Amino acid sequence: MAAPAPGGPAAPSSLSASSTTALPAGSTAPDASESTKFYTISASVREIYDTNIFTANTGQVASFETDISPSILFNFPMENSDFSARETFTATYYSNRPGDDFDFTNEVVASFQHSFSDRFSINLAEQFRYYTQPSLFENIGTLYYSGAYIANTFNGSFNAQWTPLVSTLLTYSNTVVDYMASQTATAQNSVENTGSGTLGFAILPTVNLNFGGIVDDITYNQMDRGYTTLTGNTGVNWSALPSLSINASVGGSVTSTNLGGDSTITPYGALGINWQLGARSALNFNYSHEIVPTDVTTAEGQVADRFGTTFTYDILPSLSAHLEGTLTHGVYTSSLIAPNTISGFTENDFAIDAGLTYHVNSHFDVNLGNIYSGVNSGLSFRDYNRDQVYLGVRGTY
Repeated sequence: MAAPAPGGPAAPSSLSASSTTALPAGSTAPDASESTKFYTISASVREIYDTNIFTANTGQVASFETDISPSILFNFPMENSDFSARETFTATYYSNRPGDDFDFTNEVVASFQHSFSDRFSINLAEQFRYYTQPSLFENIGTLYYSGAYIANTFNGSFNAQWTPLVSTLLTYSNTVVDYMASQTATAQNSVENTGSGTLGFAILPTVNLNFGGIVDDITYNQMDRGYTTLTGNTGVNWSALPSLSINASVGGSVTSTNLGGDSTITPYGALGINWQLGARSALNFNYSHEIVPTDVTTAEGQVADRFGTTFTYDILPSLSAHLEGTLTHGVYTSSLIAPNTISGFTENDFAIDAGLTYHVNSHFDVNLGNIYSGVNSGLSFRDYNRDQVYLGVRGTY
């Protein structure tokens, strides 16, 4: 099941040296596996103009910001395994911010893949983050406004091809979120566990039929809210072209909330498209309809339609463009809202990152772009808009 913040993937199964904690962008650096070195060192400097540094509804504060972000990636390929890990530290200076002028953030990501044979494999991934800004493009349950927090996500999967026609996939995910500010921590510190199992049948050379189940549970440490959702689904994986794969599934969910009351029955759906559009561009699109957590303290969760897309295009050998977007349309119904608190409402959370990267050479990039994000909610005090324009350079060794 998805987590509450609009976003993309959780901890990646393969790592690159390109990472900017507060402002994800399209710049990439070569993976260590592409060279004879077992490590890749990179560093970036960015100048940013931010129109709403506190993601505030009123009284917005604008500021220029300077990001300095060194990163080191280790990659150790083996005969049947691969282990990689990346450490990224970011220091941000605010030219106009009441209080402390500096923020310091850190991210550690590790991935281990092992093939027992050509039919059995495991994939383990760990991502630890200390952030001070919303994780707009990551699939964790953070608030959509500023505030320091720790988030740790572990993902594991076991893939088995029992016969040429029958396969199974087992997955498990654990996410822990811990905010620094005591008032926020009381309302939002949480633990989410998600497990799934899928049985696949190859019915055509390019088509797999799947039957699966998902168990998703979130518990808040200091508040009596959260839920457990059981989902059954069936779907299809279709390799329509060598460059195009489509995954789709539909089903239903039963949700029991921690506050008791009647269970909620909702439809479930998911769609994923991966398309290599020729040699110069690629498109990834994901959609899901499901119950996910929320930072609204008077609600157990939200029925969410979540959209995410990434598009890259190599305009020239030395010039590339990227577009990354995420949107969550959340519906808060009476069955998921604590009694006698608030009426049902809808909310849209969104973020768009568009930019260009100029590859000076294999070791040096220049990137510029704009991130526009915000919230449009039936609870008007949650509304805000934020514009972040950035220009930066990245060196890689």
